[in-house]
Formats: sequence, structure tokens, C-alpha cells
Amino acid sequence: MKKPITRTALAALSAIVISFTGCTDSETVAPDSSREPAINRTNQYAADVEVFERAAGKNSGFTPQQIHELMKEMQSAPVFKNKFLGIPTLQTPSDLWIIMEIMYETKPDIIVEAGTFQGGSAAFWAIILEHINPNGRVITIDIEDKRHRLATRLPISERKVDFLLGSSTDPAIVAEVHRRAKGKRVLVILDSLHSKDHVAAELKAYAQLVPIGGYIIVQDTQVGPLLAIDEFLAANSSFIADRSRERYSDTNTVRGYLKRVGP
Repeated sequence: MKKPITRTALAALSAIVISFTGCTDSETVAPDSSREPAINRTNQYAADVEVFERAAGKNSGFTPQQIHELMKEMQSAPVFKNKFLGIPTLQTPSDLWIIMEIMYETKPDIIVEAGTFQGGSAAFWAIILEHINPNGRVITIDIEDKRHRLATRLPISERKVDFLLGSSTDPAIVAEVHRRAKGKRVLVILDSLHSKDHVAAELKAYAQLVPIGGYIIVQDTQVGPLLAIDEFLAANSSFIADRSRERYSDTNTVRGYLKRVGP
């Protein structure tokens, strides 16, 4: 018997498809690799099902109709109404506060953000970083350039934000980030495709950039990312899940504040 769509199920599953939402019917939804064709959203029903199954797998237990309803309800959720300086910014305010604290404590030279969307969070990191480390920079990565016009025109973004077009796990992108980050204090924020395999690949690609005492932050950890985190921590004793950062009940970063504690 197929399971009903409950509020709990919606909350648990929304994170794995959040990076595919926010598109109009005339736009396309690009897959994880820029070498694969994008999905044309002319047939909304079929596109929703394909997008969901790519992220969640084909054995989720939901019917195609339920998947379509799930996608529609997700896009009307309050988080999609959040804006920073007029830029749509899919961030939970309580997690932004915690990340600000981490930024102040670790004083990174570079913030690596996987998942740009419309550029609101990159602008936010840059503004905070300006007061913590005036020479610091933000490197933000996405497979499509969907940056809002306000994000590209902000003086702070022009001065401190570098946009890289491509997959966060593409070897060329990873190599370029490592080149720019060499010898610098790095904070990594993973907020792109929220599937187990993709997050696992991102953790492998970027964890070694983080210094002892620093963090790699995995956002929207429900379902797939939690599995990737558990495997990563089991194989890497130099990192722990800093649960002390989860001070608010609405965090989307459960077990996702990964602190480096050893070499």
C-alpha cells in the first residue's frame, strides 16, 4: 500500500528536491552534471516525477500523483518566500545565525558555497565576512547561473563573490577551488543537490580544505545527506558532528555542522 503524504513526510523529503524548485514552467531544471541534458518543464507532471526520482530514488513509496502534489506543496512553503536585500534566499534564519557565529569564531579567508541559486546567501556571507575578515572572499558554485539581478549588482558581491559555473563535484571545479584556497582558512557550506551520493562526493572533495577547528556545513540534511554524513564520520575520525550548534528546533542542519578536530 502506498503511504499517504503526511506533514512529517513533507518535512523529511523536501530537502532532497529543494535545489530543483523555484522554476517557472518555461524554464528548465538542470541535472547534477552539466554534461547531461536539462529537463524541459513543459510537461509539469512528468518533470516533477523525474526530478523527484533523480534525487530520492525510484523506490520512495510515493505514487506519481503524490510526488506531483509534494512538489507543488514544497514550492508554496514559507522558506520560498524568504529574501535578503530583495534576493530570494532559501535559508532558515536560525541556521544563518549559527553560521554567522561560526564565521566569527573561525575567521575564514574563503567561504566555499556549493549551491548558489539566486545569489542571496552568497551576498549574505560576503557582507558578514567584510566585518570579520576584510580580505576574505566567497566562492559560490552552481550548474546554472540563476543569480538574481540584484545579487550581481550589489557592490559587495562585485568585490568579494566569485561565481564558478559547473558542478561542485566536477574535477575541474574541485581543482580550481583547491587552487584558490591553497594555504588559506576555509569554511565550506554544502547546499546544492541533497542526495546521498552527491553530498558524499562533495565531502570527499572539500573536507581536507577545512583547518582544524573549522567547519564543513551540510545543509538540508534530512534523508540523503544524513546517510552521507554518517558514512563520512565513520571513515573520518578527524571530524565530529557538533550538535551544540543545533540550538533551534527549526534547524535544517541536523548533524550537519561538521567540525574538524584532528589531522
